[in-house]
Amino acid sequence: TNKCDIIAFMERFLKSRYKIGEKISENPFSVTYQGAFLGSNKPVIIKIYKRGTLNSLLINRMKQKVKELSLLSHHGIVKLVDGDYGWQGFYYVREFVNGQSLQQLLDSGQEFGVEKALTIVEEVCRALEPVHAKGIVHGALKPSNIFLNGQGVVKVADFVIEGEIKEAQPQKALAIMDDGRYASPEEIAGRPASASSDIYALGLILLELLTGKAFLTEKGLSASLRKLKGAPLPDREKLELLPRYLQDIIGKAMQTDPLCRFHSINELLQSLENKNLAARSAPNEELATIFENTVTQYGAEDVTKESEAISDLSRVNIRWGKEKHRNWILAVVLMAALMSGLVYAFLFGR
Repeated sequence: TNKCDIIAFMERFLKSRYKIGEKISENPFSVTYQGAFLGSNKPVIIKIYKRGTLNSLLINRMKQKVKELSLLSHHGIVKLVDGDYGWQGFYYVREFVNGQSLQQLLDSGQEFGVEKALTIVEEVCRALEPVHAKGIVHGALKPSNIFLNGQGVVKVADFVIEGEIKEAQPQKALAIMDDGRYASPEEIAGRPASASSDIYALGLILLELLTGKAFLTEKGLSASLRKLKGAPLPDREKLELLPRYLQDIIGKAMQTDPLCRFHSINELLQSLENKNLAARSAPNEELATIFENTVTQYGAEDVTKESEAISDLSRVNIRWGKEKHRNWILAVVLMAALMSGLVYAFLFGR
């Protein structure tokens, strides 16, 4: 009995710095507890990952993520205090938010209205902007990890850590089976989460705040299978009470193809602020470089993209630029020179 009491006592502490309190929630990967600093009794949230859900490679990646995230300082991001691998398993400690999550508010039946819903989503965009700029993706945005504190400040929690664990197999399958409502179609298909995946999730969250209901009522595998068959888009008739610009913004954010969504979180934010679809921002630099190199190799064609019709966002229209004729003339001249060289070599070569 004494041995069991000692073990039980030890399990209530982490790193001789934190006291583990009441269990808040549990999912297939982890258990979340209310906790506190030893000595000051300042409240924190402690998440401990279950043994067997993480391999050594994933643990090392998550430890690196903890280091990166602990350096982030933004009023809209819940501060990550600590994280390491201990005898209980991998864990991280974040600041306690004295407030409620959007999920709690939705479950209580609170109506947000257009202006409040826009304000919340805009603040989430502002929190994501500097993080996306560093190449960090949340990867698991949902109403349960977006909070409103006592002063009404919007705060985003569980940054990257939840998204990171979903990238490993079979963890990804478990995540999809547990709750695939907010996962993007590309994640369901097995591709890694990206900044565009966060945009898709925000589209779903905005829609839910405006209507009071989750877009996909199914949970787990059922929701995921619906997206695999073809991610559904919001029905215009069901959204007819919303302003047209919101219908357009939500429809664009929730496109099945990531290339047809907003190109960046800043583009989404501008559209929300201006109450109109923002002008297309510059494409992703890496993709632009690959595209430019490929085009240069095969003739350096100058291509421009036509603006997309809102009613047909699934198609990308590309037209040739003004240089196409010049490129064809150059190709003909080069071919003629090559043929002349071959004829000369055949007639006069020895």
